[in-house]
Amino acid sequence: MRKTLYPAGILGVSAVVPSQVRTNDYWQDVRFDLPPGKNPFQGIEERRVFPENLLPSDVEAEVGRRALRNANLSPDEIDLVMVQSMVPDEILPENACLVQYKLGLKNAGAWTIDTCCSSFLTAIVTAANLIATGEYKKILIINSALCSRHADKGDYLSVVLGDAAGAIVMGVVADDRGYLASFCTSHGEYHQGFTVQFRQPRYQDVPEMKERKLLTYNYDITKMIGRSSIEDMKFVLNKVLAKAQLRPEQINLFLSHQPCYWAHAAWRDSIGIKPENSYQTFSKYGNIGSATIPVNLFEAVNKGMLKDGDYLLMASAGAGKNEIAVVLRWGK
Repeated sequence: MRKTLYPAGILGVSAVVPSQVRTNDYWQDVRFDLPPGKNPFQGIEERRVFPENLLPSDVEAEVGRRALRNANLSPDEIDLVMVQSMVPDEILPENACLVQYKLGLKNAGAWTIDTCCSSFLTAIVTAANLIATGEYKKILIINSALCSRHADKGDYLSVVLGDAAGAIVMGVVADDRGYLASFCTSHGEYHQGFTVQFRQPRYQDVPEMKERKLLTYNYDITKMIGRSSIEDMKFVLNKVLAKAQLRPEQINLFLSHQPCYWAHAAWRDSIGIKPENSYQTFSKYGNIGSATIPVNLFEAVNKGMLKDGDYLLMASAGAGKNEIAVVLRWGK
């Protein structure tokens, strides 16, 4: 049995963001059934959407290709690819094997890792531990969120949904770099808060519109999720920092899922991380699901917000419902 554990970190990162911008004017003819004082566009000015004829697997293959280039690796060097598609090409099977084929990863297995919006961090935890044991050497992680395709134009909670894809490559790094710790929780009693159902849209812009897959909200449960969100995430963040033996003031960059305008800042502030040590893109991208953290990581890296040796804290909540946080030390 192998006794040596290898440190696993991020070797490359990439993002694909659509060029098409959807502003708030898209909903100018819609009359929402809103709670008193509710502004559905608070904190968001625009979001990005992919063309309707673009296959999610093509987006995933492209962002994976860019991640390989960023890591200076060939497809033959990848021995496992993990893919999560918030909107897969088909209901079944999922896209993982198709993406492996489109990328020409002839030496790689293909897995679907899915915890909804938390899937990127779940995949990091899984990949880091597989690399640590020597089971795999280089793992490509891909997440796509073509959320606009499940958006109900007549539902005010759907106006924040946008599209994007992100990817990273993980592999062995220096002994004092890479993955440090993770912590996660689940709250299955909120399972029905966010679901995708076959139904007619609330806004009938086409006569006799057929049923289709649409994100569906249970408003009572989503209120309960919102009320408990900050304390639930604070608990997870404190737990992961304790496991990593770090204090909030040691975190150089905080990234998170951004399901609504207030979540990122509220989670960050709950443990006292300074605003300048965080990065979010809600106002221009909205909620881009599991692609949020890799997209924001890509932008933060290109903005020079991470230096070798910096501590990176990432956190997400996912439908179902779950929370997860991961700490790693940046660098190869």
